Amino acid sequence: MQHLHRKTRATLVAFLGTACLVAPAPTVAMGPGFQTSCTQEANQAFNDGLSLLHNMMYVQAEAAFNQAAEADPSCIMAQWGIAMANFHPLWPGTPSEAETERGTAAAEKLASMTTDSALEEALVAAAAAFYAPGQDGYRAQISAWAEAQIAAAEENPENIDSAAFAALARLATAPRGPDRIEVNAQVGDTLDALHQLQPDHPGIIHYAIHAFDNPPLKERGRPYAEIYDKTAPNAPHALHMPAHIFTRTGDWEKSIDLNRRSARAALEQSGDTIQIHYAHAIDYMVYGHLQLGEYDEAARLVDEINAIDNHQVSFVTAYALAAAPVRLLLERDMWAEAAALSPDLHPTIPWEEFPQTFVMLWFAKGLGAARSGDVAAAQTAVAELKALHDAMKERGQDYWAKLTEGQILTVEAWIALAEGDEEVALIQQSAAADLEDEIGKSPVTPGHVLPARELLGDMLAQMNRKDEAADAYRATLLLSPNRARSAAALE
Repeated sequence: MQHLHRKTRATLVAFLGTACLVAPAPTVAMGPGFQTSCTQEANQAFNDGLSLLHNMMYVQAEAAFNQAAEADPSCIMAQWGIAMANFHPLWPGTPSEAETERGTAAAEKLASMTTDSALEEALVAAAAAFYAPGQDGYRAQISAWAEAQIAAAEENPENIDSAAFAALARLATAPRGPDRIEVNAQVGDTLDALHQLQPDHPGIIHYAIHAFDNPPLKERGRPYAEIYDKTAPNAPHALHMPAHIFTRTGDWEKSIDLNRRSARAALEQSGDTIQIHYAHAIDYMVYGHLQLGEYDEAARLVDEINAIDNHQVSFVTAYALAAAPVRLLLERDMWAEAAALSPDLHPTIPWEEFPQTFVMLWFAKGLGAARSGDVAAAQTAVAELKALHDAMKERGQDYWAKLTEGQILTVEAWIALAEGDEEVALIQQSAAADLEDEIGKSPVTPGHVLPARELLGDMLAQMNRKDEAADAYRATLLLSPNRARSAAALE
């Protein structure tokens, strides 16, 4: 066992916001894994699941926790693991109906089980908080879990896994906008300190990448991005995650290589359906190849992903299947082709369930039509965008609804320009750029299908306002280094 050094202890106190760590320095579990109150066989399976859980390989984690439960039916931490594996704090979207059923069943079993371990009791209470009845929606459930998980870490400062999950809880409930950066930086400080104690802990490395996955903090994420794949060389999500940082820094070759490995692992480990990690990795690869000007390879990957007919239905899969084909056209200024896109997307996905992904098709069609001079078709696209926006608002998808407001402004701006109203066009496109910069990009995407600030540069260039256009392109590159369109415009 190893004692927390003074700096780490101070960081944890600041992070947890508690006075409960004023006793003599506690110890952090540094052994071969989490020591549960279960049998040895169950404990081994549990630790396999715990590692997978930290890597966000939720399906595989649940399978390992089920093995632990079969080995020891009285193993309370096996049911904790099943409950935890069926919600995804940082992922967009909500658990499926089947996941909710399995997680709720595990939580009900937990209610009838007991443990003499204070740590296990606190962790079980945190998982149970997510499934407590009467909560107002998924975000409220995440908040309830986060509050209880942070309390569990406060009460058990000797356990590094509890501290890692507390960091995840803080990230999952961080506010959007500028305040999020401050919270992420604070969480990153704690994870940096924990990393010094246990350099190979997958959760610490993984959650640090998430903490630093934003423009101001991206360089702090680079050391973690360089090592995460080595801690879990067969886990598709672990292979993919460093690409979040390398996309932020514009290291396209590194991103492509990691996502190629991730996609291959996802295919090899898929059963009757292709894991979501495959489509997610392909979208990142398409983006990277487009930035390198490797259009044929990007097109080949889009054909490959479209040819698969058994994708796992999820928001992540839907996003990739909608975004990747759109990127091929918008990144190359193929406006007429974008306007002509078919509204019939991949048949695997029930698109009415994912309006925040289907919206990209209509954004591309509207922008393509407006920039091709087909104002009527562009106005039709605006009407579709507004209907999808309303659907998102009704479902509480506020981030995506806000992003769609920017897309509507963009298409309307290019309609105004097509109609000769430069003043209105610039006002609307500038507003779209400000809005998009303010809310940032979701981790589900390597980048917006076409940044609004970059489109402002296009508009200014078309008006022959070259200096202002250059400023817009440079501002785009500050947020998205080495973006090909902006870089080429500045040459």
